[in-house]
Amino acid sequence: MNNIPSNGSAAKQSTPPDLELLTPKEAARFLKLSESFLAKARMRGDGPRYRKLSRSVRYTKPDLLLWLKACAKTSTAEGQQDGTDRKLLQE
Repeated sequence: MNNIPSNGSAAKQSTPPDLELLTPKEAARFLKLSESFLAKARMRGDGPRYRKLSRSVRYTKPDLLLWLKACAKTSTAEGQQDGTDRKLLQE
């Protein structure tokens, strides 16, 4: 018996979800943020991990989800997003 699907999908190589590369526009849509925010976060070095392929910037969903998890807060007293801590500001 032939195990190859008749619709021709065997010729297509599907990319595993964790290796799928997203453009900055797709990543911004996924995170519900602006492309500008991601560009500025790349410049500051505090955004999600990204890959630079020639002149193109690409993200993976696992990296975006890890960054989101790292940004989680349970209280406003945990410090600001830029990493400064309230205690440091008082000294």
